[in-house]
Amino acid sequence: MKLKSPLIDVDDKRNKFFPSFSFFNDEFNPGKHIVDIFSDCYSFHLRTLNIKKHMKNLEETTIRALSDLFSSIIVSDASIKNQVATSISHIHSFNKPIVKTLHRATNVTTAKAELFAIRCGINQAVADPSIKHIVVITDSLHIARKIFDSSTHLYQIHSAVISSELREFFSKGSLNCIKFWDCPSKQQWALHQMVNKETKNLVSILSLPCKSSWDFCKKSECDSILLQWKMTFQVSDLRGKNFLDLLGDNLHPIKLSYSKGGPWLLQFGHSNSLCARATRAITNHAPIGKYQLRFFPRESFTCPCGTYPIETR
Repeated sequence: MKLKSPLIDVDDKRNKFFPSFSFFNDEFNPGKHIVDIFSDCYSFHLRTLNIKKHMKNLEETTIRALSDLFSSIIVSDASIKNQVATSISHIHSFNKPIVKTLHRATNVTTAKAELFAIRCGINQAVADPSIKHIVVITDSLHIARKIFDSSTHLYQIHSAVISSELREFFSKGSLNCIKFWDCPSKQQWALHQMVNKETKNLVSILSLPCKSSWDFCKKSECDSILLQWKMTFQVSDLRGKNFLDLLGDNLHPIKLSYSKGGPWLLQFGHSNSLCARATRAITNHAPIGKYQLRFFPRESFTCPCGTYPIETR
């Protein structure tokens, strides 16, 4: 209470979000991570080009696990409505009722909610001493990989806990293992579709005040910058009067984005020469008749086809 007001203001501002990092956690020390010790105890089954075969293999794996006394299946999913994330896991075991976990959080990203759903499922499965084989089914397999990523990332707060639980689980027996299966939502596979519907049908109300996660703050800042960028691009004269708006399949202008290099570079960024020509065409600064007429009026500006008096873009 004796602190000066500026320090109190700084403290209040920093307490509006919670971090996602565990830099000094033992799970991330070199040589101690489960990747180094239990690399044979986990596996990932990604969707293949033959999606029907992949789903068939998933179905067969599920049937075997459900008929095995020592196996447990975790089906997880998450969704966000009105800034409220809902994480749900269903844990299926042989001749046992389905165990369901449901958690909600405000101002977190979908990725973190997905990982938290997986965390809750694994927590329930490893708590059963009879379980030796765990099957995790999710539509966010790339997020599940973060569990075994010892580098600095935004999901360490959850991956450290999962890693610790799996370490203990693997240490109990050499046969103990966990398998992660990719299950795209659009396939509407029965067990995953049931969880998916639950996450989307639940109505959640944002409660204030609330903190924001570190990665949610980053996402919000990126969205704000991107919105400002789009607005500036649309109203500013800096882009030039002759700037060519690129249209999508629906004949609407393609929206600006920085994801994967942006929608424009994605089309012609693989070639320096093609990118240079596209840039000339988009900005209308190409060695064509209209450009010649403006800057070099003594040069020829007619179209080579002979149909038009001026060669245009």
